[in-house]
Amino acid sequence: MFKIIYDDVGEYDLLHPCCSIEMYDFFYKNGKVHPNCLDNINNSLKEIRPIIHPVNLFMHTKINNDGSITVNPPLSKAGSKIILEAKMNMSLEIAACNVSESDCNNKKCTPIKVIVQS
Repeated sequence: MFKIIYDDVGEYDLLHPCCSIEMYDFFYKNGKVHPNCLDNINNSLKEIRPIIHPVNLFMHTKINNDGSITVNPPLSKAGSKIILEAKMNMSLEIAACNVSESDCNNKKCTPIKVIVQS
């Protein structure tokens, strides 16, 4: 679907689903009041998809020798980028992660910049 044209980070996550009310309730006991990617994307799509399999760009996840999964602080820095070329027509939904409670965002959510060129 996409071809990677440029990538200055190289570490991404394909294991974790979108964060959700249930995830925030389970880990942080604050799901009812916390914005989440599943709702943000579904609201943008104007439909309900119970599961969305995201490509978590810049998320640094490791599978340990014992099979456990660790979410580490991101390797990306301000200004890090990936350039993708779409190889087909598609609809793309983008959400900037809201998880300020974990190392996934180094415990601080920051804005993202997205440039779409045709």
